Amino acid sequence: MRAEIKTILVLFLIVTVLGGFSLYIRKLDYKKHPLTPYSSSFDILALFKERKKPAYRVYGYLPYWTLEKLEFIELDRLTDVAYFGIYIDGEGNFVKTVQDADGIWIAEPGFRNWKENEKVTQLAEACKKFGVNFALTVVAHNDEDNDAFLNCRKCWDTLLKNVYTELDEKKITDVNLNFEYAEYTGKEMAEKFSEFTKYANQELDKRYGNSNVIVSAFADSPIKERVSSDLVNLAKYSDGIFIMGYDFHRPSSDTAGPVAPIGGKGVHAEYDIETMLKDYLAVVPPNKLLLGVPYYGYNWVVGKDEKYAERIDGNDAIGYSQSQSYEAIMDVIINIKPRILWDELGQVPYFSYISDETGQQRQVFYENQQSLAVKYKLIKNNGLMGVGIWALGYDGGYTELWNLLYDEFIN
Repeated sequence: MRAEIKTILVLFLIVTVLGGFSLYIRKLDYKKHPLTPYSSSFDILALFKERKKPAYRVYGYLPYWTLEKLEFIELDRLTDVAYFGIYIDGEGNFVKTVQDADGIWIAEPGFRNWKENEKVTQLAEACKKFGVNFALTVVAHNDEDNDAFLNCRKCWDTLLKNVYTELDEKKITDVNLNFEYAEYTGKEMAEKFSEFTKYANQELDKRYGNSNVIVSAFADSPIKERVSSDLVNLAKYSDGIFIMGYDFHRPSSDTAGPVAPIGGKGVHAEYDIETMLKDYLAVVPPNKLLLGVPYYGYNWVVGKDEKYAERIDGNDAIGYSQSQSYEAIMDVIINIKPRILWDELGQVPYFSYISDETGQQRQVFYENQQSLAVKYKLIKNNGLMGVGIWALGYDGGYTELWNLLYDEFIN
């Protein structure tokens, strides 16, 4: 009996010490531990048990240009990270060099960072430890190259051979396919993209057993001729569709307005999130859909201080309409302390202000905790696979959006 009591006491002391050490670690400066985010859902004791599988996917794109923000990524709030990305040409080869603004050939930054930036390798390793899927995004944004590639079956094998090399090097198995045309494309190319998705997914599964292939799709794919418009087959042949549910207004729009409005079709936009989801769900099972949300907004040069103000052309004197990350917008809010208003139709915040630099009226529509919570409710109410994020790092050191993700999808 005494031996049993001693064993119990020893175990109690071990747990107590580990628990105390965990609390100490949490008090350390978070920035010093970029890939070990000791947040409210992770501590030393959690190492002794597997992470509980979340009910929803939380799928975040990590662009190469936000790698400098990697210290703020909280992996325990995510299920998937997709590095964005490596661009391809019309023959299925990776684009390794590009011309800069001066016409000088330089290393293509997406490929260079994937191959040479130690942060990418560290992130891939950290994802494994946290049970987070890490994917490589194959990016195809050149119309002519897209046509050439999709019409060339042997080029598909060339691409997959190249992809295998990169996946094996990082010891990962997942791929994201981000094919976009600058303009609309016909039904034929959409069907070719579905065929390629089917082939890629089958071949990746043969090699890796259970590879995840997620494809991105424009918000208006159900109603416009997009490369991602063959939704029935895309859903069948992929492991999921990332709906790019944003850019309903852009810097070039005639008026300022919500980037991802819940409602407002026919009022301030020709489409909205509610209508979009209804159209998607008419042809795609909900468990195949990720609703992509923007961690950014747009800041327009406008003529008047009124909602949905008319955009005016910018110039060097008055500035230009532009995109801004959540971090940049929050910095503006903290600096100038504007009156934050709420757009009932779009279910998003916005504000207006006079630029200190130019004296010009400006208007900003963006997303915050309140507006994203509305979108997350839609995800749950419709039984979707989960949420997609464009893009990780755009919130910088602000933690409120991470906390919302944890409360809504992980906890």
